[in-house]
Amino acid sequence: MMNKKMKTLSNENARLFGRQPKPEMLESLVESQLDFEDHSLREMFSENGYLYFNKFFDNESIKALRSRIFSYLIEVDEVREVADKFIYTGLSNRREKIKDLGKFWRNISEDWLLRRLTHSRSLHELCDRILNCRSIAQDYLFLRIYNVGRQTLTHSDSGFFTRKTPNVITVWISLGETPLEMGPIFFLENSHKNEKIIEDLKNFDVAKDKKRKASWDQNPIDIAEMLSCRILTQNMSVGDIVVFNMNILHGSFDNINYEGQTRLTCDVRYQPFSDPRDPRYFGPFPSGTTGNGYGELVGAIPLDEKWHIR
Repeated sequence: MMNKKMKTLSNENARLFGRQPKPEMLESLVESQLDFEDHSLREMFSENGYLYFNKFFDNESIKALRSRIFSYLIEVDEVREVADKFIYTGLSNRREKIKDLGKFWRNISEDWLLRRLTHSRSLHELCDRILNCRSIAQDYLFLRIYNVGRQTLTHSDSGFFTRKTPNVITVWISLGETPLEMGPIFFLENSHKNEKIIEDLKNFDVAKDKKRKASWDQNPIDIAEMLSCRILTQNMSVGDIVVFNMNILHGSFDNINYEGQTRLTCDVRYQPFSDPRDPRYFGPFPSGTTGNGYGELVGAIPLDEKWHIR
């Protein structure tokens, strides 16, 4: 088994909190293949901290899902559809039309069209192979809609999801074309193997450690320079997925799409079926990280309002 060689990306449409990274700082994700041997997938996952699969889900299975999700936002005047593109209107009537924003976001997040992807047999089988055991998906989903100007600060997932077991993995799903200009996910190369970062993250729990945030305040470019690493990303296609571990530092590029298109992605966590389960993320009414259910997610906040940072 051979890793596909990473290709240098153009930095023309890449922005990280308004700054343009140098071309030599950007590198494409290494692509994995489903026909790799199980042990090879696990070796790649351990070495790189992630596995990237191009078009894991087919376009047709996602097309209806996109229309369903965006129909909710059309109803509250946040987006409009133009030739299969969903454009941010620059305003929102969500608070005026919706009494319970948490319930609104829960209904979207629990839509069966979304669940048949995030909890699909194909994804379960892949996570079984990566974890080397029977896996189970968390019930609590993180559906993300980024209008122009949005991005995600650098962070790792360990402080959110490892309270009961360290053996948790994240699956990030691109639910639309997500080129650099629309803010795809990025990873800081080899950050999951940095001893200082690992030690710093040890025993950190974002819900318990009230005086500390999971996100790094510094620009990702500065963090990459400090760690002497590259910023790994991809011009994502519909149905692309990235599976990654709890310690790798990641975030997203700015959505600077000139047409005002919104970025649609989702992430779900898998863990060994036999490991202890965090009740915050399992069950018919998961409470979420801080106990406020789906109402605590930035997705529940109208698109024209400022997001909170954890």
